[in-house]
Parts: sequence; structure tokens; C-alpha cells
Amino acid sequence: MIALAVLAVVFAHRLVQRGGGTHALRRRFGPEYDRAVEQTGDRQKAERRLAEIARRRDGLEIRPLDESERADYTARWDELQAFFVDDPTAATRQADQLITEVMRTRGYPVESFDERAELLAADRPAVVGPYRQANAEATSEGVGEGTEHLRAAFVHYREPFSWLVDGAAKPATTESSNRPAALA
Repeated sequence: MIALAVLAVVFAHRLVQRGGGTHALRRRFGPEYDRAVEQTGDRQKAERRLAEIARRRDGLEIRPLDESERADYTARWDELQAFFVDDPTAATRQADQLITEVMRTRGYPVESFDERAELLAADRPAVVGPYRQANAEATSEGVGEGTEHLRAAFVHYREPFSWLVDGAAKPATTESSNRPAALA
């Protein structure tokens, strides 16, 4: 009986060390779980990586923005939307920088795009896909016709920006109504 209890404690400890097991990682990372497995080609290796990301994220103190910060970032985003018409390249680059600034203010480490995307995936996997897409569009020169790839990048940046600024107050959506009016 005691041996069975010890075994249960060891098993529970291993699940916690691994980030909660396959089910918990799938639930937490959503489509990022499948992406990690596909990238590594090894479910266990992907799960170890995701568990490490989850541990790193859980060790951070992420804070919501206060009302004045939220208003400031929203106004700056609105200015970038208007600026897009005059200089799509600069506006798109600044949108990425603004997202990085919001993440830094909230408490995320922001050294690299990959790190930002991983930690964002641990908190809100639904917005990391658009974030990755925006980065891919923004960094691929000449893709698309004219400024279409920059417009697409800017539109994709909107979802992670909205979630980061609004926090958990509003659920992120991928509906077209969420697109900035100036760019839709």
C-alpha cells in the first residue's frame, strides 16, 4: 500500500516536471503542439521543448497594462494604421516594434522573435499563428504584389497586438471584423 502511494507521488511529480503530460500540453499550446511535433519529428522531444517553454513562461511575472498604458498603445496603433498609407514598410516595421514594446512592458523577455513567439504561444496559442504569419510576411521582401504582403503582415499583427493590450479582457478572434478598417 505504501509502495503504491510512493509510486503515485513519483508519477505525479514526473507529470509536473514534463509540463503536465501530453493532454495538458495539447490543451495549453493548441496548434503549437502539432507544429512542434511536426518540426521535430519526435513527439517526446517536442513535449520536452514545450514543457520547458511552459516552465519558462510560468516563471515570469506577466502583468496587465493599466488604463493609461492601454490607451497610449491603442492610440499609437491607430497612428500606425494611418501612417501605413504613406509608408507601408516603416509602418509594418513599427507595428512589430510596438508589439515588442508592449510585451516588454507586460514583463515578457523580448530578445528574439522566436522567444517572443514561444512565450506568447504558452499564454495564447490562438494569436501566435497570426504573429508568425505577420513576421513572415513582413520579412519577405517583394512577396505579393506591390504592398500587399506588407498589408497582410500589418493585418496579422493586429490580433497579437489586441490580445496583448486587452489581455484576457477580450477573447482573440480571427474574424475579418477584427481587421483594422484602414487596411481591410
